[in-house]
Amino acid sequence: MGLMNDTPPDRVDALDSVVFLAELCLLAILAWAGARLGTGAWAVVLAIALPLVAAVLWGLLLAPRAARRLRHPARLIVKLVLLAVAAGALTVSGEVLWAIGFLVLTAAVTIAGELRAAHVGSPHR
Repeated sequence: MGLMNDTPPDRVDALDSVVFLAELCLLAILAWAGARLGTGAWAVVLAIALPLVAAVLWGLLLAPRAARRLRHPARLIVKLVLLAVAAGALTVSGEVLWAIGFLVLTAAVTIAGELRAAHVGSPHR
């Protein structure tokens, strides 16, 4: 299929490291927002459940070694939706400026990683 290569990466470069950091931030934001959105036991449940659901979805559909890994552009769309959900949760928890900064930065990095994979034939991400 042209230049697209959906095999797992053999090497990791700076962009891959930044994309991975953005993915970790996604999980941290979901945990933090979940803790702020709930009260009492619900705060704990949300702080665990939100990042857990995102991590399972990521592992099943988006991870480089996922058995049912989505292809580009579906993979990019799902990643951006997850980032938007995390930014939305952050906004609802009262952190609007942090949500905007998170979404802009992580979306830019995620798009850069996916575009490189789609156009250069890079096996990354």
